Amino acid sequence: MRVVLLTHYFPPEVGAPQARLGALARGLAARGVDVRVHAPFPHYPDGLIQAPYRNRPALIERRSPVVRSAVYATPNRGFARRLANHLSFAASALATHPLTGPADVVMVESPPLFLAAAGVLYARAKRAPLVVNVADRWPASAVQLGALGDRRAIAAAEALERWCYRHAATVTVPTRGLESALAALPEAAGKVQRIGPAVDLERFAGLPRAGSRPGPLRLLYAGTIGMAQGLDTLVEAAARAGPQVVAVRIAGGGAEEAQVRATVERLAAHNVELLGVVPADRVPGLYAWADAGAVLLRDRPIFAAALPTKLLDAMAAGRPVLFSGRGEAAELVRRSGAGLVAAPEDPGALAGAIAALANDRRAVATMGAAGRATAVEGFSRPAMIDRWETLVRQAAAPRRVFVPLPAPSCNTTGRVEAARAKLREAIDKEPRSFVGYALLGDLELRAGRAEVAEALYRRALELNPVDVGLAQLVELARR
Repeated sequence: MRVVLLTHYFPPEVGAPQARLGALARGLAARGVDVRVHAPFPHYPDGLIQAPYRNRPALIERRSPVVRSAVYATPNRGFARRLANHLSFAASALATHPLTGPADVVMVESPPLFLAAAGVLYARAKRAPLVVNVADRWPASAVQLGALGDRRAIAAAEALERWCYRHAATVTVPTRGLESALAALPEAAGKVQRIGPAVDLERFAGLPRAGSRPGPLRLLYAGTIGMAQGLDTLVEAAARAGPQVVAVRIAGGGAEEAQVRATVERLAAHNVELLGVVPADRVPGLYAWADAGAVLLRDRPIFAAALPTKLLDAMAAGRPVLFSGRGEAAELVRRSGAGLVAAPEDPGALAGAIAALANDRRAVATMGAAGRATAVEGFSRPAMIDRWETLVRQAAAPRRVFVPLPAPSCNTTGRVEAARAKLREAIDKEPRSFVGYALLGDLELRAGRAEVAEALYRRALELNPVDVGLAQLVELARR
């Protein structure tokens, strides 16, 4: 089975989506799925094509199953330029889609929304079902962050979003909040499946225990410096707490990096160090330095449904989390005892949480251990990849078309009973096979046992929820 993953973000770029999608591609390939990735030439976040790549119409990489196609490379700031960046790759991906070959499933990452729209046409050209993974809702996030304000543009973008869901076979989301929001849309109803985020636990194994060092609390922020995070809050909180209480390192880049650097200078926050973009393999070493991890989200309704990857990284590293925000992430930190929660965009509240943790090193160790245990129990990467494998294999399953058959005659009753016994035997051997339940349902329906048939079709639909034909069979048996 071949899956084509269409994404704007992919290694060797550094970032949460890049790490997640790279791990997904490797994990599916290790399970026997033929994965082909279609991505732009790496240029995030500074807008410079990374060596040894150079921008050109297309490239098929020799050492990895990746196709690259042209992109208007621009730094990750400035709304108009980012739209041009997104549109350019969406267009080049469609123009070069034959290079990825035939596909049983096409998966597309959204945002960017324009790439999701291109994914509809991309999948149609390959006659393959489309899985749209919605990591963040767009245009809703852009509107709430103030990046998009024109009413006509918002209406057009919302219409395009709904059009993408309408043409998807499956819509996947990482959080319960997104699951509820999209399931309420008529275009996505019945298609939404939640596959939660995950973290590479082995990557953070063996780090020294948190809370064992004297001196100021060492606080690490490792992630994107963008509009969603509002890192000025962290800088101001560090300045208020003072260098005797906390030393902050910020590792990452993004649209607001220059603004955050300016805030550091304006506040003379000498206890804040900006490291710039750091390779992913250096992040565990940064957590080895740190006593705690900082995670921030701005105070916007859209972020109530967010669960940042950096939160899971800190938990997997056994570091307590200082979380500034609301919603699912705040609930996770509180429920697991993995850290402290402060109100979003409130430097005073965050400074208070920093001081509380700095003055209680026993709590640092206890919360760090609780975070690690929670990550091990609920956010392992192999379990996440198992769910993705099940989903793509189900999505690739051929659609079944029901053809009414005559009721069995006396001469065929014996053969029907033999077929029923064979199917029961096959189901006992392979209880996760939706095909066995569906075929047995066909036999029961032919025999006039509609209630039994409906139950069997429902079981098949549970095992393969993306099969529209099975849903139709359930309704047929009910009638």
